[in-house]
Amino acid sequence: MHPLLNTAIKAARRAGSIITRASEDISSLTITSKNMNDFVSEVDLASEKEIIRVLKQAYPDHGFLAEESGSSEKKENMWIIDPLDGTTNFLHNIPQYCVSIALKQKDEITHAVVYDPNRNDLFTASKGQGAYLNDRRIRVSKSPKLQDSIIGTGIPVFLKALNFKIQLLELAFLSETLLIFPNISSSSKRLLGKLLVSDVLVLLHLI
Repeated sequence: MHPLLNTAIKAARRAGSIITRASEDISSLTITSKNMNDFVSEVDLASEKEIIRVLKQAYPDHGFLAEESGSSEKKENMWIIDPLDGTTNFLHNIPQYCVSIALKQKDEITHAVVYDPNRNDLFTASKGQGAYLNDRRIRVSKSPKLQDSIIGTGIPVFLKALNFKIQLLELAFLSETLLIFPNISSSSKRLLGKLLVSDVLVLLHLI
């Protein structure tokens, strides 16, 4: 395994430990709201701080683009960090959240780690080397048709702030056509489609 990926795994597991300890007493956490249904807690901040500390200790000349602290000076090697991906779920005791870390080198994503501390599941990928769940190689489905497939994504929280009237929360695959929000304009449909696709796990980009 590449040393860069090993370091990212170490950072993700350290952050996962912080999140797991905090999950035992969520009511005591300090929580602030960034936008509608978009929260940040002291756990996000502590997790991010630990990730950056581990990465910076190993690679002091690298840059960072982090969910809470923003971007450092742009460097050739940039770590992209979401220290608690799924804060809203975490705060509501829904065990669907993770730590996400990726490395961008010369405008190309080359390594990524997604760690689920609830299940102790570790997703890793390096460009050209495939993707893994723990030590098992994973691949996308061989199904050639959307109607025979299952796709999971998340609707970005800022869509409400953009005043979209989201009346349909179901994604339907009919005759291999994705029907999304039929009451909005064609240009808005295209925009929403791009937003939904962009939210798919970065691992898929690396397989």
